[in-house]
Amino acid sequence: MFQSCSAIDLSFDMAHKRQRILFFPFNLLSHYLRCLVLADTYDKSLYDIRFISSEKYNAYIEAAGYEVFSCASFDADFVMQCTNNFNFDWLNEKDLERVMISQVKCINAIKADLVIGDVAPTLKMAAELASVKHITLVNGYMTRYYAATRKIPRKHKAYDLMQQLPARFAEALTSVGERLAFRRIHVPFNNLRKRYDLRLIKDYLQELEGDENLICDMPELFPQKFLPQGYRFIGPLIYQHNEDATDWQQQVNWSKPLICVCMGSTGNWAQLSFLNDPYYSRYTIVAAGDKAGVLSADHIINRDFINLNKVLEKSSLMICHGGNGTIYTGVLNRVFMLCLASHFEQEYNIEALERNGYGESAAAFSEKDWKEHIRFHCEKYKLRQPA
Repeated sequence: MFQSCSAIDLSFDMAHKRQRILFFPFNLLSHYLRCLVLADTYDKSLYDIRFISSEKYNAYIEAAGYEVFSCASFDADFVMQCTNNFNFDWLNEKDLERVMISQVKCINAIKADLVIGDVAPTLKMAAELASVKHITLVNGYMTRYYAATRKIPRKHKAYDLMQQLPARFAEALTSVGERLAFRRIHVPFNNLRKRYDLRLIKDYLQELEGDENLICDMPELFPQKFLPQGYRFIGPLIYQHNEDATDWQQQVNWSKPLICVCMGSTGNWAQLSFLNDPYYSRYTIVAAGDKAGVLSADHIINRDFINLNKVLEKSSLMICHGGNGTIYTGVLNRVFMLCLASHFEQEYNIEALERNGYGESAAAFSEKDWKEHIRFHCEKYKLRQPA
């Protein structure tokens, strides 16, 4: 089911002994972790690998043995705030130029041979200016060749209207509106391209493309119409946290079904505060990443970070935000997922789960719905006991 990324041919011109690779992940934990997984596939005797510095995530980079470098980037909190409101003002010409110029300076100063981006919108322009090869990590739903329709997200002002239209008409209208939106979003990029004498390109999706494009998804979930040269599926890049597997297991009441709750670094834990209710003491709940301690009750085991794979091996159900690495860990362990997206791209993941029978959106659930769905899936899936 999963293609090993270690099988990817990532070789390029070996003009001198150690090639320098710079990683530019977006400043969210999920992007740093999957870039670390990819970085670990390289032969360290042949490559000098460095990551853009992040106050939040440098500990993970340094623990993996990689150096960091300072470079301007976008404010992730502001970007997520904008994205949740379908506001793309963060992609303004001034900030795009600021980040692009800083990237060019870093690439040239470090004498990089290759740059790898993960949601790094200006890196294509920076790589062109610096004349270096550019690889991008991309989700299957964000290519120009995605075979399914990216549906209007629930929070969008046009969502209710689209629900009232015939499905085919709604999809056609969505596709037209999306093409116009991607071109409008891309205007400041082409303004910069004109100013710096770079080739003009069509739209935002094309701006996100590299010389090579590695799709971190399964084609079963995110089918593509046709992939030209320079595109390939590498499968999900799943980070495995090293921890004492017995730490949380010692607290589990194995006579009850185990539910895993994982909302990533972007999820809204407050939406799940109802799980504190004594009603849910009939389950054992492992909450991964709830640093604020929103879920706090005798039947809840809370960990800031945990080996999700180890938990799901024993779980009857997962409640999650629909993040890329999270859903694939659920699919791998054959655990059904009830999902609450925190931004619209996660909704695309959830739609893929629904199409394939791996999960369901819980966005419209009432208190009664939650109880019924949790009970149903915990009864449906055989209670998993420790080996």
